[in-house]
Amino acid sequence: MHHICKTLTENMKRLLISIFCLVTTCVGASAQLTEQQQIQKLNLVYQQIRSNYVDDVPLEPLVEEAIKATFKELDPHSQYLTREDMASLRARIKGEFAGVGIRYIQHNDTIVVRSIMANSPANKADIKPNDRIIAIDNQNVAGLHTDSVATLLRGDVGSRLSLQIVRRNEPKPISINLQRDYIDDNVVSASFRVGDTGYIAISSFSKRVSSDFLDAYYELGDIESLIIDLRDNGGGTLTGAIDLSSLFLKKGEVIVATEGRSSTTTHRKNQDKVSLTIPLVVIINESSASASEIFAGAIQDHDRGVIIGHTSFGKGLIQRVIDLKDGTGLALTVARYKTPSGRVIQRPYEMGNKDAYKQDSLRYMHPDSIPHDHHLLFKTLNSGRKIYGGGGITPDIYIDTDAIALSDCVTKAVAEARFEHLIIDLWDRVSPEDIVEQYPTYGEFSDRYTVDTALLDEFYATTNCMELTQLDEKFIQTMLKATMAEQLYGIGARYYIYGIDYDQTLQRAIAIAGDEAIMRSTLM
Repeated sequence: MHHICKTLTENMKRLLISIFCLVTTCVGASAQLTEQQQIQKLNLVYQQIRSNYVDDVPLEPLVEEAIKATFKELDPHSQYLTREDMASLRARIKGEFAGVGIRYIQHNDTIVVRSIMANSPANKADIKPNDRIIAIDNQNVAGLHTDSVATLLRGDVGSRLSLQIVRRNEPKPISINLQRDYIDDNVVSASFRVGDTGYIAISSFSKRVSSDFLDAYYELGDIESLIIDLRDNGGGTLTGAIDLSSLFLKKGEVIVATEGRSSTTTHRKNQDKVSLTIPLVVIINESSASASEIFAGAIQDHDRGVIIGHTSFGKGLIQRVIDLKDGTGLALTVARYKTPSGRVIQRPYEMGNKDAYKQDSLRYMHPDSIPHDHHLLFKTLNSGRKIYGGGGITPDIYIDTDAIALSDCVTKAVAEARFEHLIIDLWDRVSPEDIVEQYPTYGEFSDRYTVDTALLDEFYATTNCMELTQLDEKFIQTMLKATMAEQLYGIGARYYIYGIDYDQTLQRAIAIAGDEAIMRSTLM
């Protein structure tokens, strides 16, 4: 069936090309067509197909293919959006969706609950980590792909659904009835403090990022410095980036400029309700993009904090989402971002060559190896420090992580979620409640719990990882412990244990944030 569909699509493409050639001949192959004539030409192509082609051909797939082909010739970030893409985009922008509020994984052929979101329908219904979901609304979900499970779990606010759950030590499956509700997808992945330094990890920039951030910030209590972790944060809304930046800048200071086809708009901090003056360290990496780069660029240009990590992705093109009548849409690039000092965030690209853009490895390299020239030299707005443009945000302090590369076997284990699967099996033998009773907080668990030899041996046996370095072994122990902590105490516990025990970049960030001399000298 897949082969037949593929053949039909290829035939349609050939058909479209042939008729384009025919129409070009009709309107005059030697003439240079105006923009209006090009549009008319396209309409004529479809009219010819509908009126004269030997068979009835549905126009929708032809139009879809033509639009996709057009967008392939544009910049790397303009794209055609299907109905599913549009629905997902709206949910991400709002930072909320209607569902039951669980995170889950497919373990063997079964859907297993990993964690439950606070104040969600699942939380109120007392669903627990490691519960097995075997049916949704009486539909057996064994072997069903996780995307299909997500579709079944989500729905309209107020709509009801039933789950059949198998739980440890329960002789029969449990029936649980829930009512779907909006799920507040908090963009703060984790927040904790290490001594007098606070840590907040932000996963995306939705419209509510500043309010979620402030809630986490005030919960940290009386801290003397702060780390904001934007690693792997792919961005979000421009509004979110402006709102978060405004918390750390002075009234009237420029946050970002958007440069379009015919105009430039400068965005400034326009209110003075909150101005946090705490010393700040921002962590970025090669997957920090878009809104993350706007925030990091504003902080760096105003000498407001120290940026550490790797050079960011370099996504500085602005897409306007245009709704089409059939529920699809366009994400069309309409402008570029510039930091307050005038740096272009977008890294170079060639129109129509998205493959080369994706494969570009320049941003992963040490900043000393990036060819800087005087055209790309800028200065910060307060101290006049040298900073460079050319794409992405180059950190003030580069953290070299090449020395902590893991073996292929361990890397594969991470990709295949082997640690998660192992802990699922562990909870079938060991009571999580007993561990929490012994270690009431994740801080105590981190300080006192040691991964036992039997669990390590089980990991080695199931992954065939034998010839390992000391670094590999340390990582394995940390990941097993952090994965246990996530299900026992929440996602913040995972960040804490992994960060304290293994994460070299976070450990360096803590040292920098707590050293006033380093902070001051870096920003001079």
